[in-house]
Amino acid sequence: MKHLVHNIRRSLTLRMMLLFLATAFAISIILHLTLGLALKNQFETRLMPHILEYQQFIRKEIGRPPNIARAAELAGRIPVDIYIYGPRVRWSSTGKHIDPQDIDFRRHGKRRFQHGEYNGSIILRSPAGADTVYLGFQRRPLQRNGQPILLLAILTVLLVLFLSYLGMRRLFKPIGTLRNGIRRIGDGDLDHRIDLRRKDELGELADSINDMANDISAMLNAKRELLLAISHELRTPLTRSRVSVELLDDATAQARIRNDLDEMETLINELLESERLNTRHSSLNLVASNPDRIIRSLADDFFTNTAIRLNLAAGIENMQLDENRFRLLVRNLVSNAVRYNRNDRGDVHVTTSSGDGTLELRISDHGEGVAQDQLPHLTEPFYRPDPSRQRKTGGYGLGLYLCRMIAEAHGGELGIDSEPGVGTTVTVKLPVRLASRTEAEDS
Repeated sequence: MKHLVHNIRRSLTLRMMLLFLATAFAISIILHLTLGLALKNQFETRLMPHILEYQQFIRKEIGRPPNIARAAELAGRIPVDIYIYGPRVRWSSTGKHIDPQDIDFRRHGKRRFQHGEYNGSIILRSPAGADTVYLGFQRRPLQRNGQPILLLAILTVLLVLFLSYLGMRRLFKPIGTLRNGIRRIGDGDLDHRIDLRRKDELGELADSINDMANDISAMLNAKRELLLAISHELRTPLTRSRVSVELLDDATAQARIRNDLDEMETLINELLESERLNTRHSSLNLVASNPDRIIRSLADDFFTNTAIRLNLAAGIENMQLDENRFRLLVRNLVSNAVRYNRNDRGDVHVTTSSGDGTLELRISDHGEGVAQDQLPHLTEPFYRPDPSRQRKTGGYGLGLYLCRMIAEAHGGELGIDSEPGVGTTVTVKLPVRLASRTEAEDS
């Protein structure tokens, strides 16, 4: 039931259907009551006087006091039920009797005759001396002509409502095209355009969405070109500075300046990369890659002299990854763990596992840890748990932020668990079947 209510709230089509059904039901009830009242008024105003005249004729034929034999002969010739009740007689032409006490008789005009209803029949009462004569007229034959009219009216209303529903459904059918187009554009396919050739408001909406996609694409292209220009303009003086440093005679000064230049280049690269990823329209260069192979390659290339223990799960298959960015993620996390690790307490652990369609990567160190109130802020840009901001351990507070952006760009998540005096563990979860999901959305 909750699922049905949820679907009704989310579906405009279902709500339209319910509205049409409720309207049809209400109109049917109104028609039934209106036509029924009209037929009743017609009986009261037009048919009743004729029935009363018919009653007078029958009463004269029966006589006063009533002649049972004559009444039986009349009942056999005309469609009327005759009942004669008195102190010494209780007779019915049908063999069945009525209970006058159950009938609410009322006078019609100024005539002596009274009428009421009993089991769908109109009962007329008139005194005949000590006896009372009751004449029963079936109401159904009188209303039989009105029932087809009522049924036809209801069917006509239902037909009109059904045709209206088909028209509304056809009218709102382009909403599905709009929804799919918006989803594709929102997922980053900015080259997609909604092909909806209509002259109404929905066509105008489609044109507006296409114009918005054009504007977004133009802005992202301009942003991309600006980043490339900034990268070029910043790297050029860095390169000249590196050349100039080599001309210095002081080796200590050379090393210090070279270290500062390395930090500046790293900062520039992290800023540019985080800016590229800080949009849902960023595109990844997904290729079939083995995460264990990438991790082992990084360990051999950059962490050969570092106390790192690899605990990589066996049998992890290739998955769709942006290999360069995944390497950047692992390298930043491992470098961060090595930077803060206390070697006397233990090695840095790099662990992988898979299950439920998810690859889990954990990097654990044995450093000083981070207070619980600081954990939510560690993945914010330029945030550092060191309040003095002296950067004794290096970095600018962009590493974890960049790692989080890379994980989220792959459809995953990054979490941090830390305990002061014990160490910190960073966990990255990535969907293993990211490629099939993307293909399903594009198809």
